[in-house]
Amino acid sequence: MQISKCWIICLIGLAVILPMTTQAQEAQTVDRIIAVVNEEIILESEVLQYVQDIILRNRQQYSQPEQVAALRDQVLTELVNQKILLAAAEADTNIIVEDRQVDQTLDERINQVQQDLGGEERLVEYYGKPIRQIRREFRKQVRDNLMVERLRQMKMASVSVTKSEVEDFFERNKANLPTLPERVHLAHLLIPIEPTEEATEDAKTKADSLFNLLLTGSDFDQLSIENSDDRASGAKGGLLGTTQRGDLVPEYEEVAFGLEEGEVSSPVRSRFGYHIIRLNWRRGEKINTSHILVKLTPSALDEERAFLQAQDLRTRILEGDDFAELAKEFSSDEETAKDGGDLGWFDVPQMPEEFRIVTRDLNPGELTEPFKSRVGVHIVKVIDREKPRAPGLKEDWDRLSRMALMEKQDRMYQEWITEKRKDVYIEEFTSN
Repeated sequence: MQISKCWIICLIGLAVILPMTTQAQEAQTVDRIIAVVNEEIILESEVLQYVQDIILRNRQQYSQPEQVAALRDQVLTELVNQKILLAAAEADTNIIVEDRQVDQTLDERINQVQQDLGGEERLVEYYGKPIRQIRREFRKQVRDNLMVERLRQMKMASVSVTKSEVEDFFERNKANLPTLPERVHLAHLLIPIEPTEEATEDAKTKADSLFNLLLTGSDFDQLSIENSDDRASGAKGGLLGTTQRGDLVPEYEEVAFGLEEGEVSSPVRSRFGYHIIRLNWRRGEKINTSHILVKLTPSALDEERAFLQAQDLRTRILEGDDFAELAKEFSSDEETAKDGGDLGWFDVPQMPEEFRIVTRDLNPGELTEPFKSRVGVHIVKVIDREKPRAPGLKEDWDRLSRMALMEKQDRMYQEWITEKRKDVYIEEFTSN
């Protein structure tokens, strides 16, 4: 069974900075050009990088040499396609990828690799380079992939499926469609863990001391690397990158837009903590800033107070108060509070682990005890459950529509890229 083309496209778009495995690293010493697309080259090590990552995630599908060889051919084909589409994306004036999007995506992917490897030190050790150099070297790859993805999205945005196409998809595939996992419908009530005045004052004192160091000549970038609680930007000397009005919290923007280029603000309070802001440059309604963040860290007493409030609300619900009404009044999750805390349906295997554990033995109508997540203290109500079952055309129409649409988009993508290949010089070299 081959992995789908859609999965390979997504992997190449998302895994640009995944570290090479040993086999790929060894290949670097005898690296060679494996394909040429116009004036762009593809190295054998690039192909090996993606092949190895797919195998690591899907070992059972690639246990035989012939399966690995087929996968290598698929990956090479898609990398060639990426080069073709990148040239088309760069020629399209409607496709713009801003610096802040590149920086945000790069942050997310570096953070994910750090988690996979066990932290920033392991990442630096693995590559043998400082984190800033790693970022610099991979930034272009991230930008290129965002350009290609934007082009693909624009091309596929107009694709839709009709009722008859969904029905035809179901009839052709129903014998092979996977069993749907258990599903659960949840609602929650969220109580934030907010810091006391004492904790707030401690954060303000630390921020003031850092600001005073800047006033006496300390280097902003180095101070951010060593002290900022925003580790993603801190690793870059505090650089948040280019943003436009409305992208950041109002308190931050109000100060940042009022600074002169190169000027540093005194500590500014937002819901995240205290920021020391440097305006790098401004172009109309766009700014490029760096910051040092001192987070507001709640204490054990703050956490205990949130649990007591949640327990009190749970008691009221058990005694007859309406869950939805209390969620509207007390839940700090503004997005769901207006709907009575309704979180919607979840496939149980895909649920956040802390939610899956506390709800796994509950029946519809039952409540969890208060429990903590990274955003606060929750009470969760199980509204309904569905056991694993085979997909049905009527009850799973939305899900089947999405699957039919993906199949159609994949087919049209292949037709589109086949046409584009006719206008591009491509040469592929076979393995020895």
